[in-house]
Amino acid sequence: MLFFLLTGVFVVDADLAMQKKTEVKMLLELSNHHATFAINPVLKTEGVIDLLEKEALDRFDRRMLENGGYRREGNKYLPSGHSVTTDSLSFVRHYIDFVSWRNDHQLFLRFNGSDFSLDRVVTGARRPAGGLLQITVMTEKGEELRLAPKTMVGPSHIVVAYVNERPFVPVLPAHAFPVVSVEEVKW
Repeated sequence: MLFFLLTGVFVVDADLAMQKKTEVKMLLELSNHHATFAINPVLKTEGVIDLLEKEALDRFDRRMLENGGYRREGNKYLPSGHSVTTDSLSFVRHYIDFVSWRNDHQLFLRFNGSDFSLDRVVTGARRPAGGLLQITVMTEKGEELRLAPKTMVGPSHIVVAYVNERPFVPVLPAHAFPVVSVEEVKW
C-alpha cells in the first residue's frame, strides 16, 4: 500500500512540474512577443529593423506582471500569490541584431544555484536562410543541458528562464529546468 502511495506522489509531483514548465513557456512566449514590438522607429524608416532593448525589457516586464503576477528584481522574476511557480524565475535575455541574425550562435549559460548568467556567445558560420541558435545551460551540478536548436528568421530577442522549484513533497528532489523563448523582432 505504501509503495502505491509513494508511486502516486511521484506521479503527481512529475505532473505538476510538467504543468509548470508548460505554463512558464506560454508566459515567456507571450511576454517576449510583446517585447519584440519595441523597434527603433528612426531606423525602421531607413528599412532597418532593430530593437530598443530597454523598451523591450519594459514591455516584457509589463506582460510578466499582467499575465503571470511576476515582478522583476535584477535578473529574477519574483512570483505573487497567483503565479504558476512559488520560487523566483531566474532569466537571461540576449538580442541578436539585424546584422548577425544569419550567423549561427551558440549561447552558453550557467546556473550556480541562485544566479543565472550568460557565460559566452560564440558566433559561427553564416547561412542565407538564417543562423542556427544553440543554447547550452550548465547546471549547479555540472550537468550540461542542450536545448533543441532553433533557426532564426530575422533579428531575434531571446529569453531563457531557469525554473528551480521546490517539489510538491519535501522528500522529493527539486524541479529544475530551462525554458526558452525566441521571437523575431516585429515590424
